[in-house]
Amino acid sequence: METQAEPRDEELQAHILYTLARRGKWGASHTSLIYVRAGLPPSRRRKAEKLAKGLANKGLLTWLMKTGEIHISLNPRARKEITQLVEAYLGKVFW
Repeated sequence: METQAEPRDEELQAHILYTLARRGKWGASHTSLIYVRAGLPPSRRRKAEKLAKGLANKGLLTWLMKTGEIHISLNPRARKEITQLVEAYLGKVFW
């Protein structure tokens, strides 16, 4: 029985971006980071939070503190870069 290979950081970042894009979370429309992490196995959730912070530092995500929780959304100014990243690492086209 084979075990699944651990996804690379870029693949997890693309998953985060894809999840937000699929839900329409661009600009002022944001969601809690908890909901984005929920689609991942427990062992990868903490790593996903660190990677989301990295995406925010690159300018691909906006990072907000709302109601005591971290809320994130996609930066509409980085739409082209986000699209390229998702298509390169996940092979998914979503627009």
